[in-house]
Amino acid sequence: MDDMYLKAGQILDLLGEIELIMAELYRRFSHSFVQDRVLWADLSGDKKGNAGLATELKNALLKNGSPFEVGKINLLVIGTLRQGVESQLERLQRGELGRQNAFFIARDFEKTLIEQRFYESIRSENPEYRAIQEKIRNEKNLHLEKLENYIKTLFPLT
Repeated sequence: MDDMYLKAGQILDLLGEIELIMAELYRRFSHSFVQDRVLWADLSGDKKGNAGLATELKNALLKNGSPFEVGKINLLVIGTLRQGVESQLERLQRGELGRQNAFFIARDFEKTLIEQRFYESIRSENPEYRAIQEKIRNEKNLHLEKLENYIKTLFPLT
């Protein structure tokens, strides 16, 4: 039983860390690509908020011993995503990323978070937990939609 609590906590901590690293990547995009500064700054702020939501999710899950289950999830996959985001931060710092790359990279990271269903891998009937989970899901979908709309508008032939 303790292992399940530990694993759930680790998953949510890692997801919160990824959100913060993505927030930093988007913040740096806002400085590197000033014509898109408002978008990247907004997304960065949202990512910081998502990191806070990951913590709220963990607290809601682990308090009062609410029943939950951890589905199939590989911590290695989450770690690989984190490394991918960190790698893009390094590439940006070296000047290896262009404006168009930034959009496609961000879109791909958002898609990965949605498609891998990391946040949904921990299931609980706790209403507070489910409400936070739904808020995160909605924000992820909104981020992806925003990025895809920008890509269609700015880079219509790609």
